[in-house]
Amino acid sequence: MRTIDVIQGQSNRNQRLRLLMLLIIAGTFPFYCLGIYIIGSAPVEWTAASPTEAGPAPTFTPLGAELFASPSPTARQPLPPTFTPVSNLPPTPAQFQPPTPIPAQTIVAQTVISPSPARVEPSPTPAATLAESPADADFDGVADDSDNCPEQFGYADNAGCPYPDDSDLDGIRDALDVCPQEFAPGTARGCRDFDDDGLDTADDDCPLEAGPTSNRGCPLSG
Repeated sequence: MRTIDVIQGQSNRNQRLRLLMLLIIAGTFPFYCLGIYIIGSAPVEWTAASPTEAGPAPTFTPLGAELFASPSPTARQPLPPTFTPVSNLPPTPAQFQPPTPIPAQTIVAQTVISPSPARVEPSPTPAATLAESPADADFDGVADDSDNCPEQFGYADNAGCPYPDDSDLDGIRDALDVCPQEFAPGTARGCRDFDDDGLDTADDDCPLEAGPTSNRGCPLSG
């Protein structure tokens, strides 16, 4: 069902309800008019109020006529109070005795003058000077002015130049290098242990596989 049809159906129903209400009002209107006419045309009876029986005439009694003068008693003067002295009895142990007043001590405030802090004059701090290190282009620890090979890493005992008998340039001369073609700086024999089995590559039949020393560095089969 379309929305337009729903709206139109509701509008038709509202029109029918309004028409029904108008018919009800038009049908009951004559009865309202008739009721108003009957109420307005009804006669009103007025009854005169009957006079009430006259009662006895009120009597007037003057104020104070029944009062009689009577003698009033004479006011007596009050007797003066008498004072009986109390004998001075010695204080008993249970009797409260006020404490002896102690004279107040006068405290004289003393003014303490704190010494003024000494003024410290800041002394000028000398500027730090940086000492320029000698130039070392190849970072071999030998200054360029003493380095015979300033652009090539060398050694101090060879005037800053690499050893001529060091084929792999690891700092270990070939006479002491067990692996002269293997770059292994910082090692004792100039060899590396690639498989970390404790054997140098010169003594390891399997340099890329870890194995026990008893099997020359190769893993056990089976």
